[in-house]
Amino acid sequence: MPHEHLLLFTQQLATLISAGVPLLQSLDTIAQGMKHEATRAEVLALRHKISQGQSLHQALVESSSFDHFYCQLTAAGELSGNLEDMLERLVLHLDQQQQLRRKVRTALVYPLSVLLIALLVVAVILIWVVPVFQTIFASFGAELPLPTRVVLNLSQGLVQWGLGGFLLFLLGLIATKSLYQRHESLQMRFAHVSLQMPICGSLMRMANLAIWTRCMSTLVRSSVPLLDSLEVTAGVCPNRWFGLATLGIRQAISQGRSMAWAMNTLTSNPIFPRDLFPSMLVQMVHIGEDAGALAQLLEKAALDHEHRLTHQVESMTQLIEPLMVVVLGGLVGGLVVALYLPVFQLGQIM
Repeated sequence: MPHEHLLLFTQQLATLISAGVPLLQSLDTIAQGMKHEATRAEVLALRHKISQGQSLHQALVESSSFDHFYCQLTAAGELSGNLEDMLERLVLHLDQQQQLRRKVRTALVYPLSVLLIALLVVAVILIWVVPVFQTIFASFGAELPLPTRVVLNLSQGLVQWGLGGFLLFLLGLIATKSLYQRHESLQMRFAHVSLQMPICGSLMRMANLAIWTRCMSTLVRSSVPLLDSLEVTAGVCPNRWFGLATLGIRQAISQGRSMAWAMNTLTSNPIFPRDLFPSMLVQMVHIGEDAGALAQLLEKAALDHEHRLTHQVESMTQLIEPLMVVVLGGLVGGLVVALYLPVFQLGQIM
């Protein structure tokens, strides 16, 4: 189920349940209003399982459209008899997750799209424009400047080997993706490198911290046991190292250690990426454990990390926009100058 449809389904179900509409009737109403056939079929499948005696939580677990976090909160709502409140928290969580994804996607996709456009413009100039100038330069009968020769050689190589090189690049990309999916060590290595990158690494780290603190605060506030909350959060984090660290924290707590102690120990462990959990977050967890207000402190930490993520995305976008303009202008301007250098030299001679 697409994330947007999942959010819409949860919003409608929370509204109907809070209005006192029975669960089966609520699912019927939602299914009738769904235009997406796959989502409608999923809702009808849930209704069929519940009509046969299963609980909502059991029906969600058997579906592939709902993750462990979603099922855990639903189970907590059913056990406490407060399903509508849990559904409202799920709506808030899904909406915040969607906003986080949109922010990170905007920050990463924009420079890549501009760079792709720049490469396409350069390729068009090299394939169709430069050969026209090459025929003109051949009539000069003089040695061309070095920048012009470099551009002409690039144009000839792209015309002769461009299609084969592009296909070879696609094959290499597919082979790399297949190799990445098969070997967990490569996945862990890539996850480690992604956190150490100069600009994107800070963005990815802050996004994972925002997701981690938000999930933990939602689960703990919903009275989900701490060990179960950590297990669920480990599967929600996009970066594998955050998931592995969360499982390490869970193991330490199961052995009688405190959560803050486990986070601090993992932060200083050389196996894990450096400063995986900031010292401020560890201190807030420590205070929350001592004061019995862990959920409230995690909520404040989540708001702080989401605010910092928003600020980083805005700053990154403001920095990248002029940088991309300079890169695009430099590529196209450099090609134009290289092509007109022989003309300028010829004008000086005449």
